[in-house]
Amino acid sequence: MKFWTYSTKVLATLLAVVSITHASGPTDGDAVADANSAVVKLTSENFASFIEENPLILAEFFAPWCGYCKMLGPEYSKAADSLNESHPKIKLAQIDCTEDEALCMEHGIRGYPTLKIIRDGDSKTAEDYQGPREAAGIADYMIKQSLPAVQFPETFEELDTLIDAQTKPFVLQINPTEDGNATFNKVANQKRKDYVFINVEDKQIIKDLNKKFKNVDITGKKPSYLVVQPKQFDEVAKFDGKKIDAESLTEFIGVEAVPYFGEINQDTYMTYMTSPLPIAYYFYNNAEQREAIADDLTKLGKKYRGKLNIVGLDASLFGRHAEVINMDPEVVPLFAIHHISDNKKFGVNQTDYPEGPSFKVIEKFVADYFADKLTPIIKSEPLPTEEEKSANPVVKLVAHNYKDVLEQTDKDVFVKYYAPWCGHCKKLAPTWEELAEIFGSNKDDAKVVVADIDHTNNDVDVPYNIEGYPTLLMFPANGKVDEKTGIREPIVFEGPRELDTLIEFIKEKGALNVDGAELKAKLDEQKATKEDEEVEEEKEEEEEEEAPVEDKENVEHDEL
Repeated sequence: MKFWTYSTKVLATLLAVVSITHASGPTDGDAVADANSAVVKLTSENFASFIEENPLILAEFFAPWCGYCKMLGPEYSKAADSLNESHPKIKLAQIDCTEDEALCMEHGIRGYPTLKIIRDGDSKTAEDYQGPREAAGIADYMIKQSLPAVQFPETFEELDTLIDAQTKPFVLQINPTEDGNATFNKVANQKRKDYVFINVEDKQIIKDLNKKFKNVDITGKKPSYLVVQPKQFDEVAKFDGKKIDAESLTEFIGVEAVPYFGEINQDTYMTYMTSPLPIAYYFYNNAEQREAIADDLTKLGKKYRGKLNIVGLDASLFGRHAEVINMDPEVVPLFAIHHISDNKKFGVNQTDYPEGPSFKVIEKFVADYFADKLTPIIKSEPLPTEEEKSANPVVKLVAHNYKDVLEQTDKDVFVKYYAPWCGHCKKLAPTWEELAEIFGSNKDDAKVVVADIDHTNNDVDVPYNIEGYPTLLMFPANGKVDEKTGIREPIVFEGPRELDTLIEFIKEKGALNVDGAELKAKLDEQKATKEDEEVEEEKEEEEEEEAPVEDKENVEHDEL
C-alpha cells in the first residue's frame, strides 16, 4: 500500500495524489527477497556503511505480511539478479520494517512497500521511486537513473534543439570551474527528476548561445549558472551568489524555476511546497477569470520575485484546498497567502468581497502582508468544557489553549499530534488514555501532562517538522526554548508505542524523572482495593436480599 507522508508543509492538502489501499492486499508470493538473489538485506548495523560504499541504491522498505510487498518480492529479486549481471554497481536492497522499526521511522516510512533511490551515500536526499513494479521495468528504470544527470551537447545545433524541446524550466552551467562543476553535478543528481541540467564549455557554443539571451551576458571568463523558463529567453535568471555551493545553488533554482504567476496542480505542487517562499493563491472558477487577472498578477509576481510565489488554482478541481488555508471554498474568486514555514495563513476578507477581490485589493493586501500589517487566520477546535476536562484524563489541546499548556514550564508535557483519519492514531488512543490516567494528567497538581491535539484542525507552532502521524513529542520541564516558536525544544519518541515503553520514556527524557511504573502500581492497587470493596458491597447486598423474613404472630388473649 502507498500512503502520502504529511508534514507541516503539506498538511491536509487535497492536491496530493494519495493511493490508500487495504493493508492486507493480495496474499500470494513472498515479500522477502530470495536469499540466493542479489538483493541485499540492510539493517541499522550495516545501512550507513552500505550506502556509503555504493553510489546508486534502490531500497525497499517493507513488511513481510504486506500483500503488495508479496507481489513485488519475486519481481524485485529478478530485477536485482538482472542488474547484478549487466550493471553491478546498481544495488537493490530491502529493509524489513517489522525487524528494524527505528531505521524505517528515521526515513519517514508510513506505508509498505516504500521504495527510495539513494545516491552517493546521502539517504536524507533520497527520492521516491516512481517506476514500474515488475522486474524488467525496475531494471530499466534504474539503468536510466545511472546515466549522467548532466547533458553535454557537442554543437550549438544540438544545444538549440535540446533547449527548444524543453517544456519545464531547465538549468545551464556555463564555463565552470572544477569545484563549481562538482557542485553542479551534485545538485543535478539530487534534482534530476525535476529539471534538465545542461553543461556548456565550448567558447563558440557559448558565444552563439549568448545571442539567444536578451538580458544576460555569458561570454566572460567567470562561470555562469542560469535558470531558463521554456522559450522565454528575454528574462533569464542568473545566479549572482559570491560562493557557489550546493545549498545556495539549490535555493536559487527553487526560487527561479517558478514563473511569476504560475499554476498549481498535481505536477507542480511539490515544486511550490518545497520552496522556501510563501505562496499566494488566486482561486478561480474558470479560464476567463484567470485570464482577466493574469497579466496583473504576473507583474505583481515579478515585483516580489524571490519573496513570494503567486499561483492560480482551479477551484472546480481543487476548490476544497481553500479549507486547508482557512478560507471558504464556496466564495470564489478568493486570494490568500500561506506562509508555509510557520503554517500561518492570511486571506482577503471574503465577506467584504463576495464576488472576489479586485487586483487593487490584492495588490494592497500583498503590500500589507510584507509590511506585517495582517493578522493570520487561526483555525481551532472549540476549547474543552470543564465536564470534558474532568472526564478525560488526556488533556485536549486546541489552538486556543495550546501555548497556555506548553508554557507550563514546571511540568513535563508529552503531546500526541494526530489526525482523525490515521489508523495508527486510533490504535494508540486507548494506551494514551491509560498513560494519562497513570500520571493524573488532568489534575492541577500533575507533574506530567499527557495531551493530544488534532493537528489537521488546529493551527499551532511546533518546533519540529512533523512528517507523519502520530508524532509524539516530549517537552521537558524548564527545557531550552526554541527562538522561532517560543516553545520548548521537544524530544521525539521513536520507540514501540506500548504502555511500558512510554512510561520509561517519560522517566528517562522528562526533566522531572517521574516514575510512572511506581504510579501505575499504586493506581492498580487502588483499583484492586476499590474492586474488592465493590465486590464486598455487592455480596452484602445479596446476603440482605436472601436473608429469611420472620413472620410476627399476633396472638390474641382473652382477659378473664
